[in-house]
Amino acid sequence: MGVVLPGLRPLDRTWRLAAPALVVQASTDDNMAVVTALTAPPPAGVVLVVSGHARSRTATIGDIMATELAAHGVVGLVTDGLVRDGAEIRALGFRVWCRGTTPTAPNKREPGRVGGTIDLGGARVRDGDLVIADDDGIVVWPKEEIAALIAKAAARRQSDLERLARIRGR
Repeated sequence: MGVVLPGLRPLDRTWRLAAPALVVQASTDDNMAVVTALTAPPPAGVVLVVSGHARSRTATIGDIMATELAAHGVVGLVTDGLVRDGAEIRALGFRVWCRGTTPTAPNKREPGRVGGTIDLGGARVRDGDLVIADDDGIVVWPKEEIAALIAKAAARRQSDLERLARIRGR
């Protein structure tokens, strides 16, 4: 449940992320919806989740927009598209999961939509859902079930630690 199809990778394999989503539905080869998300501005502490770029040949964002998102307190970006200025984004430390990189800037014509519900790699994502991402992949957890997730994760972690202790004790 909530596992985004493989293929979206972090620009830096050491990055991890767990934050509530602010969703954006963009249009192919166009990032006007991301620009619109910045005008609100987005609440601090969210991860911007952008759908609609699975077939795009242009970037969802570049280093200037990454800097602006970070300045607003956005903790990262998950997109089914590409980004540009990868080295600069890595140096900034703005955590990004994407299909890859491109040198091509996007158009800014189609308004898209900020907020609501989107599909990202087969996972339904709504504003406020918890996005958990690392080098293994991306999982989206419904906002209504976050407390249950925390309890399950704590129990699983304890079980794993006990198992590791038994294995290492042999």
